[in-house]
Amino acid sequence: MQTLIVIPARYDSGRFPGKPLEIIDGVSLIERVYEKCLQTNAEDVIVATDDQRIFDHVQGFDGNVCMTSKSHKNGTERIIEAVERLMDEGEEYECVINVQGDEPLIDPKDINRLIDVFEEDDTDIATLVKQITDVSELTNPNVVKAVLTEFEEGVADTLYFSRSAIPHLRDASSNPLEETTYYKHVGTYGFSVEVLLSLATVGESPLEKAEKLEQLRWLQNHYVVSAIETENNSIGVDTPADIQTVENILKSK
Repeated sequence: MQTLIVIPARYDSGRFPGKPLEIIDGVSLIERVYEKCLQTNAEDVIVATDDQRIFDHVQGFDGNVCMTSKSHKNGTERIIEAVERLMDEGEEYECVINVQGDEPLIDPKDINRLIDVFEEDDTDIATLVKQITDVSELTNPNVVKAVLTEFEEGVADTLYFSRSAIPHLRDASSNPLEETTYYKHVGTYGFSVEVLLSLATVGESPLEKAEKLEQLRWLQNHYVVSAIETENNSIGVDTPADIQTVENILKSK
């Protein structure tokens, strides 16, 4: 399975500008993510950025990087440009993994498990989910919930993603987690190359507009998003306070 990992990295983040270059215990955020990706079974890893500072920094630690347009509306568009450029240069891939550039604790084994899902020829898109064990996450709109079919041989299909707690319990108890199983979405994606390139022509969908979740565009346009469960609680860096949280975790290991 010829696999490429693309790490989209913007400088102009609304909540935390410049975060890819933030230092975590002596190493930049983007380099930490890159090093995790090198520990996987993927043949190639590349950072896709729109900023010269990030470009120069990745080259400085001998990483592969490409400059992409500043006009992209989301990370998927940036990834498509990077993949198309590599394919124009003669590279061939069957599977592309999108690893967020703010996930320094991502487990390489989880990425390998995503790659393995694409051994099945009919896989469109695959992602990670984790069972919710903290009831406060159900009411947190920043924790995206995933509604799934039953798992079969470790893989389920995603029925819906939402910022709300779904399913709604008509007879709610004091602890809904005792009534049913909820999953949260972990935003690492895999795509077959054919599906990824086809997404370039798929416009924003009504459900995506409502929830501000790009993955709903795919579901509403009949793509199947497969899900595998992880027990790892990767922490994304969204604010400056998250830097200290990650440093504390790293020092405790």
